[in-house]
Amino acid sequence: MKKIALIMSLSFIILVMGACGRTHSVTKTSSDTTSSLSSSQQAKDDVSLNAAQLTPEQTAALVLYYGDAHMPGADNYDYSANMEKRDQGAVVKIYDRKAVPQGEGPTDKSYPEGAKELYTVKLTSGTNENGHRLNSIYYTIVGKKIYYADSRGSIRKTGVTLNEMVTYAKTHGEVNRILNVAQNTQIMDMRGKVTITDKDGLTTQQLGTMVALSKYPDWFKDHVQSGAMYYGTHYGYGEVSDYQYVTTNGDLTSYIWFKRDGNSVTIKTIEPDKNQSIAETPMTTTHTTVSALTNENQQNEVNTLADQLKAIDQN
Repeated sequence: MKKIALIMSLSFIILVMGACGRTHSVTKTSSDTTSSLSSSQQAKDDVSLNAAQLTPEQTAALVLYYGDAHMPGADNYDYSANMEKRDQGAVVKIYDRKAVPQGEGPTDKSYPEGAKELYTVKLTSGTNENGHRLNSIYYTIVGKKIYYADSRGSIRKTGVTLNEMVTYAKTHGEVNRILNVAQNTQIMDMRGKVTITDKDGLTTQQLGTMVALSKYPDWFKDHVQSGAMYYGTHYGYGEVSDYQYVTTNGDLTSYIWFKRDGNSVTIKTIEPDKNQSIAETPMTTTHTTVSALTNENQQNEVNTLADQLKAIDQN
């Protein structure tokens, strides 16, 4: 009997130990679970970014990430960190290569052979972080290669394929940054909608904005904010028949006409006093220079306001 009892006791102990062992083998720590979920999410992200099936929004976000990662200093600073911000997005503008607004593209106009458009990408909620974040980039596409901005205001001479960019992003585990931005990205096709006033790239909208700020800044800003400011590239008749202009599209006092000749700018307005009618008021003519207007204004403010002007034919 003692022998039987001993055998039963040993069997019970072995059974308990076996059960304990099985329980231990399936128990995971919270860090293990997090790691598993993270790996699963990364696998989903990797599948979501396919070089052969990229959307235009994903392509733009991919170029921004890849370009940031290959700028000088990228080993010391996480240039693309703002791409991780919640609800982060971007605005992508497509320009004709020969009609890129001042400040939007390369200062050196040397494009790779065959380039027809320039793409600009800007994060919608970027912050500078003292230069440790890069929130914008420009690039062009020739054949199957992307040529993006270098650090000297030019476009790189050597192109990169989308497959190379995607592989790099996956290797470095940053696909989520690209998808995060791409899902909130807006694309604006500006081809055929931009008029350059001279070879420096200053557009009708930019020059008109600077002229208006020099004449009636409060009036201009108020109407831009309310969505009621327009621009035109060619006034049809009269003393100002070959002038460009900005206007609220009201009577003639709502117009500011301007004409550029090199660095010189002629401005015409109608400014009746309280005893004059519009019809009997002669035009007021003033003169300034592009240099003076540029020095008086911050380019970021000018570009922000200029982007909100509507073409007169939209009214």
